[in-house]
Formats: sequence, C-alpha cells, structure tokens
Amino acid sequence: MKTKIYLNILAVGMLAFMGSCASDEPIERGNGTDGGSSSALTSFSSVSPNRLVKYTPRTSMGGHDYLAGSRFYWELGDNIYVKDDNNALQKSSTSNISATQPRARFQVPGAYTAQNTYEVYYTGAAAGATSDKVIISTSQTQTSPNTAKHIGGVGDCGTSTATRVGDHFEFMLNHKAAYLCFLPRVTNAELGKNVFLTKIVVKSDNAIAGDYTLSMAGLSSAPTANAATEITLTTQGTTLPNGFPLSNTVTSVATNAAYMVIAPGTHSLTVDYYIKDPVTGVEGAITKTLPTGKLFEANKVYDITANLTPTDYSDRKYYMWDAKQNYWYGVSDYPIVNGQSNSNYARNDADPRWFNTINNSAQASFSCQTCPNVNEMIWYCLKGNPHWDSEHVWSRDSHLYKGGMWFKRKAKIAEENGKNISDLANAAPDGRDFRNLLEVVTNNSFTLGVPSITEIENYFYLPALGSSYNGAIASIGVGGLYWSLNTIPHGNRNAYYLVFSAVTIYVGNEDRYWGFSVGTFE
Repeated sequence: MKTKIYLNILAVGMLAFMGSCASDEPIERGNGTDGGSSSALTSFSSVSPNRLVKYTPRTSMGGHDYLAGSRFYWELGDNIYVKDDNNALQKSSTSNISATQPRARFQVPGAYTAQNTYEVYYTGAAAGATSDKVIISTSQTQTSPNTAKHIGGVGDCGTSTATRVGDHFEFMLNHKAAYLCFLPRVTNAELGKNVFLTKIVVKSDNAIAGDYTLSMAGLSSAPTANAATEITLTTQGTTLPNGFPLSNTVTSVATNAAYMVIAPGTHSLTVDYYIKDPVTGVEGAITKTLPTGKLFEANKVYDITANLTPTDYSDRKYYMWDAKQNYWYGVSDYPIVNGQSNSNYARNDADPRWFNTINNSAQASFSCQTCPNVNEMIWYCLKGNPHWDSEHVWSRDSHLYKGGMWFKRKAKIAEENGKNISDLANAAPDGRDFRNLLEVVTNNSFTLGVPSITEIENYFYLPALGSSYNGAIASIGVGGLYWSLNTIPHGNRNAYYLVFSAVTIYVGNEDRYWGFSVGTFE
C-alpha cells in the first residue's frame, strides 16, 4: 500500500534587485506539524535573504525601495507544485494562507522519502496555468500605487530546490520572470495635481508575453503559444478611478510605483505612458524609448523612471490684435478650459487690453510685433507641408490638452524653394505682396499625423490654443488661431491671422476684437 505523505511547507521567496546577490539567513521554522492532516507531515521551511537585499518573500510585491530592493508576500489562492519520489508534480492541497503574509505552509500529497532534495515550482495564479505552464498576461491591472498583489495572476513564477534538514525541508523561491517598476513624475507641480496615470503600454521587438514552459532552469526561451510583443498595465481601480496620481515632481515610489511582469531576455522596449486630465477630458500618451538590446534578467526588478512633463504653453496668452496687454491681464480668475467665461474683458480703447486701432495696411507695434507677417504665414500655409497631429499632448494653465499642427521651419521652406529667408516676408509663393491685398488663402490638402522621424527635426509645432471672444474660451485643442503682424489694407477693424484645425488651414482676416494667440514662428 502506497503511503500518502503531506508536506508541510513554510515557504518564502526571494527576488534579487538589479543584479545584487545575498547569502541566505535562516528564519523562523514551522513546528513540524499542521492540524488537519491525517498522515505524517514533513515540514518544509524557507530561508530569507541577507538584510542588505531586503526581505523579499513571495508572491505579491510590496515595500519596494527605489534602487534598494523589494519585499514579496504570499496571497490567497497561491499554490506550489513539488516533484515527488515518482517524478510527478504534485499540487499543494491546502495552505495556511489567510491574507497577505510573508510565510506560508503548504500541504502537498505524494511520497517524499527517497531523497534529501525535491524540486519546487510556483507557476502563478493565472487562469490556465499548470504545473509547468506559466502565462505572462498581455493585460495586467494594478489598482493601487506601489503594490504588486496582481503579479501572481499575470505571470510571476519561480522554482527552488527544497533541502532536507533533519525532519523538515528548507527552500527559497527564485523568481523566473523579470519585473519592471515604472516610476513616473511631472515636474510641472500645478499640472501634476490635475493629471493621472491611466495605463502603461510596453512594446517590444520580440515576445515578452504568452504561454511559457517552466523548468528548474527557468522559463522557455520563447513562448510555446500566444506569443505577444505588447503588454498593457492598467493603473486604475475603485478607489482611484482617474488613475494613479502624478503629483510628484521627483521620483516617488509611494505615489505611483507601477509593476509589470515580462518574460526575461534581451528586448528593445518602448513605453507609452497614458495620462489624463479629468477636467478637460483629454487623455494622451507620452512615449519613452529604452536602450535597445537591453538584457532583462529573471529574478530582478528594473526601476524605470520617466519625466512625463509635456511642453507648457501657458506663456502663449490671448491678445486682441496688437494690444499692449493680454486679454486677461490683471484678472486672476480668468477662464482656462473650453466653455468657461468671465465678463472682465476689455470693452473700449481706454483699456490697455484693447486692440491697436491703427488704420490701413499697418504693421503691429506692441504684442504682435514679433508675429510672422501675412506673406510668411501664407508660405507656412502652402509650403510648410502642414501635419495635423491630434495626439501630441501639451499643457496650458495647469491642464492637459492635445492637438496642433506641425510646420516646416522657415529656413527649410526657403531652402526648398530657392529663396532667402527675407524673400518669404516680401512676397507670398505666387509673388504677390499680401500686405496690400485683401484675400483668403486656403490649403485643404495637408497631412494628418506626425512628420517622419527622419524629417521631424525640420518642423516645429504649434498647439491648437483656441481663442477668446466676449470673454468666453473656445476651441482649445480643436483649432489654432494666431495673429499676424499686419492689418488688412482697408479700415481699422480687421487684421490677418492664420487658422488651422483637423479639417482646414487658411490665412484670412478677422475683427481685431478677437482674442487670438501671438508669438514668433520658427
């Protein structure tokens, strides 16, 4: 009659950090018995790593210290497999896990009397995982910052050799996946209060997820099924529906550390960080490229810091055409998002925010004196190869937006058209001087998207900052409206301006009373 022996396993795992190693140190052992077993029990106790590496049990991660180590814990639902005397992998039947805890005792059926060492496997809690199959998920979710309770269900795994010590066994789990710890920050403190991290998407040049076979040597070098080169980590939960905070101007593990499990190996990774402003409703990605061909080793955590601060255009104020002061000069509670308004705007020329009333074919003297003239704007419109980019994120007045237009730089336009830069100011592409004309020039054949990576250095970006009229803000992220240097050749009400959106770009004229953006073009 075959005797059925249950193993009482007190288990602790270890995760080395960034290549550091440590000697083992015994920890408290089990008492050698476990109530509820009807047969002889053999106690399996674990050992913990040296304190210099930090105490790192299995299986969820917590208490991660930037550049210093991590702690792992067992979670409800965790199981292990042990290879018995018949060379069969036996799954633990019960354990003493009642909550997140650093140690656990498992009872495993099978015979364990023929040798002094036995192989131990942990293949995670993912649906479909088996005694030797690990599933690294392409969809991972973390609901709170700096906790990794989710990793057991998305690909965490490990092995160990349990060694007999008297009447019990001891082992330490060696993790066989690689772990990324993302540590974003926003250095614009006021913006950081208003934006949140909603997800992180990692893209690789080779497989980083799928079904893998686990052996004592580690994970198979490639997936056996469902190979994937992209993993999404969602960073939202019931208590943080907007996502993880980005209120830290410096790296802060406690504020927003986010953990992802990937397959070990040599990978070239790009990381898309998605951030959202709940007030404007804008969500967009900021992409970071990691060093190519980097080796991500098993049993290691890789801290990845990222500055997610977008370009800020708060200094791009609205002005009535060539006003001495900006549209909201002296107003502390001016509107900052679409649909807001304030009645404290200029009503007559006694206000320094009122437009310049100079007559006929005039040139700006105040806020618009550095703006392109009408001829230059037409060159940008027709020969600047405009690209409408609906995804490029930027900020203004502590809020997040996206949308704008890429134009070729003035020097590049001149070079490609056999002109000197000064020629562009003197006449439009058709040779006429629009400073003395009253016409609208339109370009509806522009490109949607971003200039190619080999060409983008020849371009500059103008955000779609919208406009202000009668004290109301509109079209931020939808349209860009920029005053030119020049009025039209008749009267004292209208001036030339450039307008662009996802559907059109043109140079026309508008009442100087409008609040448009001003500034130098590149």
